[in-house]
Amino acid sequence: MRINQLRQIFQAVALAMGFSVLMVSCGDDQSGNSSTSDSKDKDTTKATTVTTPKKKTGKAVLGTATDDSQMKIEKDKMGYYVRAEKAPEYSGGQTSLESYVQNNIEYPQDAIDNNVEGVVYVRFVVDEKGKVSNVSTVGNKLGYGLEEEAIKVVSNMPEWAAGEVKGKKVKAWRTLPVNYKLES
Repeated sequence: MRINQLRQIFQAVALAMGFSVLMVSCGDDQSGNSSTSDSKDKDTTKATTVTTPKKKTGKAVLGTATDDSQMKIEKDKMGYYVRAEKAPEYSGGQTSLESYVQNNIEYPQDAIDNNVEGVVYVRFVVDEKGKVSNVSTVGNKLGYGLEEEAIKVVSNMPEWAAGEVKGKKVKAWRTLPVNYKLES
């Protein structure tokens, strides 16, 4: 009951303030002329400057993928190595991989509009031929299309150099951290 009374009072005050502002702005005739006078003699237009707020943008940067050297070199239930002696490597190395991610990820507008930033961890398999498959995200979800965009870009990557165990090319997991950061 009390909340409804406060709401009604607030609405009445807001309405009164809005009406007052309207009346003051309409009645602000600095030239001293009435609205029925002949306006041919004077220019009554006023120049107004409208400033639009600077639109936010976002940028995705690839973090450094680290292989846990403490993990055993063994296959998981699906037959993929959790860690390889020689990890799969992007053609051109880390710098080329970072460039690929920056040039291909589009920060979703929905995430920008909602001020969402953070790290998305993308996990995928690099097979014996260097093809990327089984792309998904792991860890906490940020939402607003960030995971989907990272998955799309990683899924479309060119071939990698396959991981190796005992000199033989193998299917191995990789996880890449994609860091989404807003810019003003």
